[in-house]
Amino acid sequence: MANKGLLLVTMEPPAGLEDEFNDWYDSEHFPQRCGLPGFASGTRWVCLDGWPRWLALYDLDSLAALETEVYRAVSGPHSTPWSKRILPRTIGRQRVTAEQVAPGDAVLADATGIARLLLVRYSDADAAELQNSWHARPGVVSARVFRDAGGLWLLAGFAAHVTLAELAPQVNVRPADLINLYMPYRR
Repeated sequence: MANKGLLLVTMEPPAGLEDEFNDWYDSEHFPQRCGLPGFASGTRWVCLDGWPRWLALYDLDSLAALETEVYRAVSGPHSTPWSKRILPRTIGRQRVTAEQVAPGDAVLADATGIARLLLVRYSDADAAELQNSWHARPGVVSARVFRDAGGLWLLAGFAAHVTLAELAPQVNVRPADLINLYMPYRR
């Protein structure tokens, strides 16, 4: 059985487009993606420390969900007119597809109970050790590690408000390529 997958997307609209960007994401793009076969859950996040401002996480039954005809029928050149108008105007857009390697089968069904979400990308680390060290930290309600072609992505959810300054000693045990702290998106 394949490990769970992750589709992680970051982006930021120009200041004058933020309201329409959230209208598009809330009413069209996010519900469309969450309704696709193989998409187990979706959550949106607002960056408090780091960049870009917006993060969407989609837990997948496996990465194969991104190879289906149904997914392709609503993606890329088959995107909606609204998507084709909004997406090219965003900056900092990054689309990451990764396989969950520790624990391998966990899903973040929603943001309930998570006050802060830490996203860190390491080019070199041991996945099990990374997940175990964060999972053991007081206040962590979820710690998952994903692998893409370039390295590991850590997603650690906290029950209480934390700051990057508080987390820095543990984050900086090894060199990180990206460190962002998020809160759940609410409009």
